Amino acid sequence: MGREDQAQKFFAKFGLENEQRVSDPEQRLYRAFSLARGRFDQLFGLKVWKREWRDRILLTHGIGRVVGDSFQLPGVFLIRHSQVVKAFRHESVADEVDYVQLAGPER
Repeated sequence: MGREDQAQKFFAKFGLENEQRVSDPEQRLYRAFSLARGRFDQLFGLKVWKREWRDRILLTHGIGRVVGDSFQLPGVFLIRHSQVVKAFRHESVADEVDYVQLAGPER
């Protein structure tokens, strides 16, 4: 949901500054992919606090400034030939995506 200058800094942190990305400040893609806005427990529940502790403190990802709609739940989609072939819609911001499984062969 951030601007290009914000994305550039974020992606550079991970060595991905030259990768393709999409900016969606108006959240049009979120609506098109039927991604929900989170409820309180999906955003601040115990599961979320545990994940935050692990990621932000133990794995030292740090705490950054929120960009965009902090209630928007994310999702991950595998698109082939303009068709969504696999999807993962978060039910909580603490959900973890198995990217290898998601990108693997369709079953």
